Amino acid sequence: MKTVFISGISKGIGRAIAEKLVTQKDFKIKGSCRNPESVTDKIAGVEYIALDLSDSTSIQACAKQLQDVDIMINNAGQSQIGAIEEISMDKIRNMYEINLFGNMELIQAVIGQMRQKKSGLIINIGSMTGSFALPLYTSYCTSKAAFQMFSMCIRQELGQFGINVSHVEPNDIKTTITPDLIYKEGGPYEKLAKTVREQVRIKMAKAEDPEIVAKLIDKIIHTKKPKARYTIGGNGNFLVFMKRFVSDNFVEKSTMKLYGL
Repeated sequence: MKTVFISGISKGIGRAIAEKLVTQKDFKIKGSCRNPESVTDKIAGVEYIALDLSDSTSIQACAKQLQDVDIMINNAGQSQIGAIEEISMDKIRNMYEINLFGNMELIQAVIGQMRQKKSGLIINIGSMTGSFALPLYTSYCTSKAAFQMFSMCIRQELGQFGINVSHVEPNDIKTTITPDLIYKEGGPYEKLAKTVREQVRIKMAKAEDPEIVAKLIDKIIHTKKPKARYTIGGNGNFLVFMKRFVSDNFVEKSTMKLYGL
């Protein structure tokens, strides 16, 4: 039996993954959220662990309970929308702590036992916004882009020890993450912020359920040689394919037109 850890298990993609895997007799599931006591609809058969990715003490405490993990699925994250001129550096740093540095620290604390076993799988769940820049998503896009490159780097480092690393980029998936929308009333970015908020609402209304991500994760786990990167949801694969053949200027103009810029 293999032990699987999933962060951000209380809702959205993380919960969908847990519900998919917990029914399989080959897996023992551990999952994290900030406050397990507040979860009233816990998944039967899942061991809940407290984890705050912005708190090093919490990360290290969680890591001590993961020294038997065979498969690590790093899904937890946060979203933020706002112009770089108007977002405080404290908020930007917190975004990076949750989306990047916290995940790095947790992985760092767990890979030693995987290396000793010469076996392991790490699946980092990022976002398509790590590959496509969007206005007002500066802190979010850059943290996800950095997370993507982190996955690619450690994949090369850890492969020699039998540890596989894959990076999954969901696109237009219904999640329960509510972006922190930051703008000044009457300020120069108010119109754009409201446009972006409306675009998010429209996209989420058409978005696919997180179960499709869970199915992909299940497929990766049962693949002997997982790929470095996967895209899932909406027209994500088409966008990645087309980006190979069009200029950066074309992509930028198309994005700006969507947001009325």
